[in-house]
Amino acid sequence: MRRSISMSHRDLLHAKLGSLAFSAVFYALAWLLLRHGAVFSSRLAVFPHWPVLFDFLLTAPAFSWWLHRHDRKKAWRSALSVAALGLWVARYLMPGLSSELTRELFGLCKLMFLCAGAAELFLIVQMFRCTGRAARGVNPEYALQHWIGLRFGSLAIGRVIGFEARMWLYALMPRQSAWRYRGDQHFSYHLKDGYAATLQGYLVLLVIGLPAQHLLLQLFSQPLAWVTDALTLYGLLFLWAHYRACQHCPVSLDGQNLYLRQGLNVREQVIPLQSIVGVEHFRESVSRRVPGSLILSGGGYPNVRIYLRQHMPIEGRYGLTQSVDTIYLGLDQVPSFLSALDALRTDRRFPFPRD
Repeated sequence: MRRSISMSHRDLLHAKLGSLAFSAVFYALAWLLLRHGAVFSSRLAVFPHWPVLFDFLLTAPAFSWWLHRHDRKKAWRSALSVAALGLWVARYLMPGLSSELTRELFGLCKLMFLCAGAAELFLIVQMFRCTGRAARGVNPEYALQHWIGLRFGSLAIGRVIGFEARMWLYALMPRQSAWRYRGDQHFSYHLKDGYAATLQGYLVLLVIGLPAQHLLLQLFSQPLAWVTDALTLYGLLFLWAHYRACQHCPVSLDGQNLYLRQGLNVREQVIPLQSIVGVEHFRESVSRRVPGSLILSGGGYPNVRIYLRQHMPIEGRYGLTQSVDTIYLGLDQVPSFLSALDALRTDRRFPFPRD
C-alpha cells in the first residue's frame, strides 16, 4: 500500500482550487437542470433529484479525494467537506428536501448507533475471552494484539479494531493484571507537566457538564441531544482508557531496540537502535504541523529529541500511520533515559548535529 506523504503548499493550493472549481461546475449544472430545465427540453421540466444527490454526495467528493490522494488525511477531510457543502447546496436547490433528509438521516443514525453498539459489545466479549485464555503472567495487550493479528493480519480494518480493543482493554482491565512490557529499562511520562492530572481534570469537566449539555440540547432537538450524549460518553471512555494506558505503557529500552509507546496515541512501535543517529535533551515548543515529526509530549513541551536515519512508519490512533524521521518525547526521567541510551551505544557516538 502506498504511504501517505505531505503535499507541498503549491500542490495543496492547486488541489483545493481544482476541487472547488469541479464542485462549482456541478452546482451550476444542477441549478440549470432543476430551476430552468424546461427551457432546454420539456423532459427536463421535472428532473429527478437522485442523480443530483449522487453527484453532490459521491462524485464531487470522490474527485476531491483523488486530487488530494497523496496525503490521505487531507484527502478524506476534503472529501467530507465537499460532501457537506453539497448537502448544504442541495437543501436550497431542492425544496422539501431538508425535512425528508433530516428524517432519513436520524433514522440512519439510529441504525448506525445500534450496529456500532452491537459491534462494540462483541469486541468486549472477544477481548475478555482472549485475555482470559492467555497464559498467566502474559501482558493482556500482547495477547489481544496476537488474536487480532491472527484474525485480520495487516489489514486496515484490523488496525482500527486493534485500537478499539486497546481502548476497552485499558478502560476495563484491573490494575493487578500482568502489565509487563518488552524492554529491560522503562521510563514513564504521565507525571511530566501534570499530564495525568490534566486528563483527570478533563474527565471531571465532561462528567459534570453532561447533564446540563443534555438538558440544553433537548430544548432544540431530542435526537440531537442523545447523539451528542453518545459521542460525549465515547469521549469519556477514550479519556479514561488513555489516562490508564499512560500509567501502564512506558517507553522502554533493551540492548537492541527502543520501544515507543504513549497511552492510546501510539501502541508499541519497535525502533532499532541502529536506526537512531542523534539524540539530545530538548526543551522548546514544536509545531505539530512540521512534516516528518512525531510529538509525544502530553500537554507540555518535549524534553527529548531523537533523530532517525530514515523515515519510519509509526502507527497512531485508529491505526493511522505517519512517516517520521524526528521524534519528540516528554519523559519523567530524562537524564536516566539519555544515559541509558548512550550506554547501550557506547561503540559509536551519535553524529549530532546531523548534517
